Amino acid sequence: MAPPLQPPPPPPPPPALTVPNLNGKDNKVSTSPSNPVPSPPEVPQTGPPNSLLVSLLMYNGWPFADHWEYFVASPRDPNKGLVVQAAGDVRGGFRLEVKRGFSLRIDDASREYMHGVGCFPGVFEGEKDGDVVVEGTPRCEFERTLFKVPAPGKTLRAVDAEHGDAVSLSGMVGMGDGRRKITQRNCQTWVVESAEQLVREGIFEQRVVDYLRATSIMTQTSQ
Repeated sequence: MAPPLQPPPPPPPPPALTVPNLNGKDNKVSTSPSNPVPSPPEVPQTGPPNSLLVSLLMYNGWPFADHWEYFVASPRDPNKGLVVQAAGDVRGGFRLEVKRGFSLRIDDASREYMHGVGCFPGVFEGEKDGDVVVEGTPRCEFERTLFKVPAPGKTLRAVDAEHGDAVSLSGMVGMGDGRRKITQRNCQTWVVESAEQLVREGIFEQRVVDYLRATSIMTQTSQ
């Protein structure tokens, strides 16, 4: 009598994902069940006295990468505050800007995600500015820390009409019958790198960077 058939072996774990780091080396993060994506940091809505809550705002950027930016809530109205972001695109480059007098109610329909990522001691700037004011100069220590990390420059050349290049969310460029990998730096990489700067200066915890980096990996490689 023939021995019973053995079940097939389980599939191999998925390969590690590689993300560029500030030091020029690549960070590999496994997507296997033994190394899951970190959970969002648990940040109380009310921090220590004289501190301000910082949240991450994410917007659906389809067919491009999602847009990320920081939001600092006003102590008088949690639905109002200021935004610090790298505005622009990978073809033309980015610029750092602070948008004061920002209202969460205005862009509620387009915003997909909001989660607190930390608190910092300080005084809210721009409370008396009135209407929305967009500036390229930081006013407080938190903003100055973020501005220490430069905005990404041009990391993608214009579409080559001769070859018919097409850029996908994952950063692949179609070249006729093949595809080549390109490295892009955008608003997401700036948020991750500026969060690393906040960790170095003792404002954010390392778990915030771990979460942001892993989330950015999943966002840009899931397509």
